[in-house]
This record gives sequence, structure tokens and C-alpha cells, in this order.
Amino acid sequence: MLQPQRRFRKTAIFTPQGFQQIQTAISQTDNWNPYTKSCPLEALSEQTGLSTHTLSKVHARKAGVDLRTLVRYFSAYDLTLEPSDYQSSIRHGETTERLLAAPSHGAQVTKSPPPNNGTSWGLAPDVSVFQGRTAELATLQQWVLEDRCHLIALLGMGGIGKTWLVTKLAEEVQHQFKSIVWRSFRPIARSHSPIPLSDFLDDLIRHLAPQSNPTIPEPIGAKMQQLMDILRQIPCFLVLDNVESILPAHTPQTPSRNGSTEQHPPDDETYPELLQQLAQGRHQSCVVLTSRVEPKLLLSMSGENLGIRSLPIRRLQLTEIQGMFSARASFQGTPAEWNRLVDYYGGNPLILSIVAATIQRLFAGNITEFLRQNTMVFDEIREVLDRQFERLSAIEKDVMRLLALQDTSVSFPDLRSKILPSISTIVLLEALKSLKVLSLIERTAADSGLQPLLRDYAKESFVW
Repeated sequence: MLQPQRRFRKTAIFTPQGFQQIQTAISQTDNWNPYTKSCPLEALSEQTGLSTHTLSKVHARKAGVDLRTLVRYFSAYDLTLEPSDYQSSIRHGETTERLLAAPSHGAQVTKSPPPNNGTSWGLAPDVSVFQGRTAELATLQQWVLEDRCHLIALLGMGGIGKTWLVTKLAEEVQHQFKSIVWRSFRPIARSHSPIPLSDFLDDLIRHLAPQSNPTIPEPIGAKMQQLMDILRQIPCFLVLDNVESILPAHTPQTPSRNGSTEQHPPDDETYPELLQQLAQGRHQSCVVLTSRVEPKLLLSMSGENLGIRSLPIRRLQLTEIQGMFSARASFQGTPAEWNRLVDYYGGNPLILSIVAATIQRLFAGNITEFLRQNTMVFDEIREVLDRQFERLSAIEKDVMRLLALQDTSVSFPDLRSKILPSISTIVLLEALKSLKVLSLIERTAADSGLQPLLRDYAKESFVW
């Protein structure tokens, strides 16, 4: 008896031409982020009716999806999918070996590394266009691949490029790990709470070991132990973005400006315990986190020769910002005006992308006209800075407030004399160190000062 012939779905991936077409269409929508050159997957899902998981596969262009998915994606933006916009991929049920054995019209075929197990990019942005950060990327690759660090923290103020850099790093090292999992703790809205630790552990275990027993133990301690067991067996590259969202907003028992002690809720010991296990546990995986504040465990556990390290992410340089602007449109300005623009905004790529959009939209790319208005801080920029400043302790805000009143940098003795005597010198030094790590102050060996943008924002926002 003849067996029915097995039918295969026709699967495909975008060609560079097709991917560029859909990116161009998306970039004209309100949800497009010019800095990351991407759109939130939730917004794309709502527009197209496709799941975020499917959209992640489409944008990664590593594995094929049903051709009808690409047609549907194009149709959502009033585009017609042409044969030149896609190419065939491995069909469902077809093996990689069979595809590699097929003729390739003269192209050299190399066997790719085995596919990752449990790979999940989550809400990772598209970083196919990567500018600058070559030194930081090289350092991080050495820490991950040669020094075998267990935990790495990328620290810096909002918009400085931490998420972008860690995603590019994940792309560069992904074939050295059996699994890649990218997760963000940033809540959809400020009023929303971070994901409960129990649910987060369930999510990680499900993606790292889908073949494991589906009956996950209920106690958090048991789930944490199960996760650590998996990380010992599976070399995993785990990205935890926006970790500040699961950290306490302030240090408990913080002396305030009037000398009283502010009472804050006790820390949630569960997430800090997880971070400590990931940092100190015996496993063969690497965890890279991004944060706008420095987690406490890094203060005593990190070091240049240890498996736990932190990297402050600094401003982009003028030429890198100019490249970012030119990718968007044509801008006109003198060298002095370019320098003033980049220096005022502290080389922050997200904030400068907001500025670029404003200059393009309201001043036809004329930097001279924008600067002439002398209105440098507007609502979209305030929103970025609000998220950063709400995480500061009372002491850190006091330091920012006092520095904002000064036209020049302030020496440590002068700053010490202006701070309440109840605040110890050690505590003040720690606050300065934290602000320096987060690129919120510019500090030399003797003096501390604020970038022009932060000085203006602090003067406007803080109550005197």
C-alpha cells in the first residue's frame, strides 16, 4: 500500500531587500524608535495580528516562517510581497544536512553551528545597524569568552545605550552557547509592578529546558535550585535588561536633607538572592545585566580579576553621533554647533535621537535654528530623565541639587561643607561614586560637576 506523500509547508525568510522594505514602512509609524531603529514587538503584534514570538523569528532572519506570514506582514503595511523580497529556508521537517547537501548555484556553503536549545530573544531590539562602542564590545567579548565571567553588569543613565550594546554582544557570542535568553524587567507602565520572581523562574526554566519535567516545584527556593542545575548542564547566555526595576528604589535608613531618617520598605530579598546565586554559583553560563543603578552585590563582589565585573557605559563621541544623525536625514550646522549640541546632551544617544527628530521635523535639519530657540529641555527628554532621577537616593539628589547651583565644578571640601554634618564622608563619597558610574556627574580627582542638560533639568525639577 502506498504511503501518502509527506507535505511540507513552504517556509521563507526575508531577503535584505524585503527586510529593508518592511523596516522602512515601520519607521514611518508613531511607534518607531530612531535610536534602536526598531519598534516594540507589542506594537507590531497589534498592527499585524502576528504573535511576538513569530515576529521575533521574522526579524532574526535565522529560521524560516510560513510564507503566508510574510505576506500577512507586508499586507499590514499596504505592501505587496514580491519574489525578490524573500528566499526559501529549511522546510518544516527537512533536516539541516539535506539542505547543506543541496547545490547552491556556486555559492560556498559552510555548515553552521548546531541550533541553540531554548533560544528566546524576548523583546530584544534589532541592532543590525551598529555604530560605535567597538572598544566596549571588544572588552565584553573578552570577559565572556576568554575570562569566563559569571556575571557582568552594564551600568549607566537611561538612554546611554546599555540595551543596544548587550543585544549586539549577545548576537556576537550566541554560537558559543547552547542557549540564549533575553529578558527585560522594564514594566509596561510606571504603575505596573515587575514580574513576580516565581513567574520569572518558571519562564526561564521553560525556555532553557523545555524537555524537563513540566511539573515545576512550587517553592521559590526549589525553582531557583532547578534553574541553577540547568545552568550547570547547559551553557547559557542570559541577558537581564532594566534590572533597576527589581531593585529597591532607595537605600533604607537614608538621612534626608532636614536631618531626619527616611524609612523605606525592606528590600525584596528574593531577586537579590537570585542575582547572588547567578553571580557566585558554580555553573558554565554567563549573565549580563543592564541597570540605571548599581546593584548592591556588585559593590563588594566585583573586580578586575574576578568572575563578576561591571562596565560603566559612557557617552558617544561626536563622530558617532554625526553618523547616527546622518542615517536619519541631512543636518546642517557648523563644527562649533555640532560640538555644542553633543556636549549639552552629554553624548546620550537616546536623548540625541529625540533631539534629531525635533530638529528634522521642526527645523528641516537646521541645527543653527534649533540652538537659536534656546529651548533645550522639552517633554520627551524630561520623561527620560524622570525615570533616572526617581531611582536616586535622598543623598544623591542632594548632591545633584547642590551641584546644579554651581556654574563650575566643585571641590570635595566645598561640597562636604554644604552637605549636612549628619551625612558621613564615606556615605558622601559612595554617593559621588554612584553618580559617576551612572554618568550623572562629571568627576575628576579633585572636582565634581554636572553636564549642562542635567544642571538645567535639576534646577527646573528639584524643589529648593
